[in-house]
Amino acid sequence: MPVILGNVDTDDDDWFEAAHKGDHGAIERLIARYQPRLHAFIRLRLGDRVRAREATMDVVQSVCRELLAAAPGFDFRGEERFRDWLFTAALNKIIDKQRFHARDKRDGARERDVADEGMVQAASYLTPSVDAIGRETADALTAALAELSEEHREVITLSRIVQLPHAVIAESMGRSEAAVRQLLVRALLDLTLRLKRRGIVLG
Repeated sequence: MPVILGNVDTDDDDWFEAAHKGDHGAIERLIARYQPRLHAFIRLRLGDRVRAREATMDVVQSVCRELLAAAPGFDFRGEERFRDWLFTAALNKIIDKQRFHARDKRDGARERDVADEGMVQAASYLTPSVDAIGRETADALTAALAELSEEHREVITLSRIVQLPHAVIAESMGRSEAAVRQLLVRALLDLTLRLKRRGIVLG
């Protein structure tokens, strides 16, 4: 049975049980299952400076390799903790890349034009109308998210793209669940207003 992003089926349960027992093949399948969403997350959080110099998929592959190397020391306690582990690793990689390129003083003319073919459009994770999402909407969404504060961007990506429950987001951000819920409401309102200014209304 095909695995649908965002849902957990019986096969997933089997994979987590096998991964908990150290089955490397199951760990690889779990990471591969989340790669499209990991791609979207990294593209949204990477920033223009890094995206101008590195292909998003190269960063995704680097994160996946590090996850596989670290997997033997991870306690596979279920999907939510697994997703938190994945996207925390991705965020740490993004921070490292941003710091590296912030120190890089190369002339802008030397930056290579990266063709990010096969990009996962992040907008599809924020609306059920996946088929109606076009490149213009995806670009507007990426730009609007880039304008948000770091905490607004983080709570939206963790909630709407990573699809973590409020309890896990609260633990990750060091806040109470109530604070996370309030922060998410404010962040989504901020994002909606910025999109409206661009003539975009998400369903």
